[in-house]
Amino acid sequence: MKTLATFLLLSALTLSLSAADNAAKPAPAATPKDAADAAPMIPVTAAKITAPFVLKDGAVSQPAQTEVAGGGKAIFTFTVPKDGDYVIHAIVNAPDEDSNSFFLNIDGTPEDPLMIWDMEVTQGFQERIVSWRGGGDSASDEFAPKIFKLKAGEHQLNVIGREPSQLKSVSIRPAPAAAAAPKK
Repeated sequence: MKTLATFLLLSALTLSLSAADNAAKPAPAATPKDAADAAPMIPVTAAKITAPFVLKDGAVSQPAQTEVAGGGKAIFTFTVPKDGDYVIHAIVNAPDEDSNSFFLNIDGTPEDPLMIWDMEVTQGFQERIVSWRGGGDSASDEFAPKIFKLKAGEHQLNVIGREPSQLKSVSIRPAPAAAAAPKK
């Protein structure tokens, strides 16, 4: 019986010391999300919008396919904190192959066909990373993802309608290191 009492007493002391030891340790720091995930989404309602883009239910779209000169415009003003390589993530609805592209550029008007952003078809609103057609075609963009080299400071993202796709928001994020590395 004495052995059992001693065992219980030692067990209680061990648990007590363990609890006190854990209480003295600071809680582990919350692991921050990847820096790329920290960039806020900018709603299309924050952009300067011109016709034929129409804002409905928090997204812009236009009724028909157009060239650069005739497309609706959504101009987003944003700031990056430091010089670097950036990519654009967007929440879009691209329901079919006839409604899945925009013209897009930063700090300038997009050029057709080099700066067409062809998107994979979506099931409702989904996130897509911006690419540029470049010398490719609608099924195989040359720049995927499109990496923008930006200086610290204010910039303008120019999205121009091309097809009846819908755009809800954008996020300018640092490019992942692997995406920014030059290809051999």
